Amino acid sequence: MTPQRCMLAGMILLMAWVVPIVAANAATPDQTTRLWRLAAQEQAALEQRGVVLYEASLSSYLQTVAERLWEQVPTELSTPTIKVVIDSRMQAYAYPNGYCFVSTGILNRIENEDQLAMILAHEMVHYFRQHTAALYDHFQMTSHGTGLPYADQGQAVGGAAMKSKIDAAEHQADDEGLAILKAAGYCETEVLSLMSNLLNSLHDQKASEAVGRLEDRIETMKARIGRTSHRVPCASATAGNPVFFFNRIAPALVANAQAAVTCGDWNQADQSISKFLALKPDDARAHYLKGEILRRRNDGGGNNQCIGSYLKALKIDPEFPSAHRALGELHFKAGRFQTAKPYFEAFLSLAPQDNASEFIKGYLLQCRD
Repeated sequence: MTPQRCMLAGMILLMAWVVPIVAANAATPDQTTRLWRLAAQEQAALEQRGVVLYEASLSSYLQTVAERLWEQVPTELSTPTIKVVIDSRMQAYAYPNGYCFVSTGILNRIENEDQLAMILAHEMVHYFRQHTAALYDHFQMTSHGTGLPYADQGQAVGGAAMKSKIDAAEHQADDEGLAILKAAGYCETEVLSLMSNLLNSLHDQKASEAVGRLEDRIETMKARIGRTSHRVPCASATAGNPVFFFNRIAPALVANAQAAVTCGDWNQADQSISKFLALKPDDARAHYLKGEILRRRNDGGGNNQCIGSYLKALKIDPEFPSAHRALGELHFKAGRFQTAKPYFEAFLSLAPQDNASEFIKGYLLQCRD
């Protein structure tokens, strides 16, 4: 996602989810048509950029949770379609045409299905109440523009009035999302654990403004849950069994580790791949990625640790070319040319068309000399 993602998708970030009820102003038919067209265009752009994660078992699982929640929503609108975007930031957002996206970064911070259900229920309310249409309508009136408002323009465009409408939408999504969550049989107290996890992550990122907003929301949510006179028994498939949940979101953990590596967020990358390896210790690609994280983070003594990860990858899959290349490079740079040589030869044999082949051939010539 670019920092300038339009309000159509970006105004409803999970980190901003807040509470009470303000009915959405209905957009005109022309505005609705335009919003749906823009939504489709932006979704197509995500597809073209290759940042949408396609994994059948994960998609099926998320859709099953969504359908269970949607049964509690009094509407004729079709069930939202849940998709995962490869992005290490904590994000979730709803489009007015019923597509809801969650990032690999937010999935990495969720501990069970109950917490996932709150995220999805929150975004479903945005879709059900058509909050984007209401905000778009307000933006058009205040800016006299023809484009869509952006997520970072709440103060600049529409000022306090726009911010108030965004806050009201978030309040409503929190309030009604919690009601949907409970009606579907999920544990409402897990919402507090979820928000606490997100708060810790925001502290780590030193996002002071977002921390303040989330702290306020946590207090509001504590009061709301405390007023509940009847607690619905937990009935989620993952109650007391987090392994069930993590097995189903495992593909998102690997994808998030790769996204975090790209951003240079070594702590998050290591956290994601370590979670995955705890579930699937026989995955060669994951051990290779763990090695890459250790090598590139270079946190003192990391080279020895990363060699171990690469060797584990080759023990599982002796024909994993990238692990051969990585080991060859490590030994070559340490001056162990004869140790590096067979790894370079194996890499060239297994991946002769790889873009790195030419400079690996140069390394190999030096090893032979």
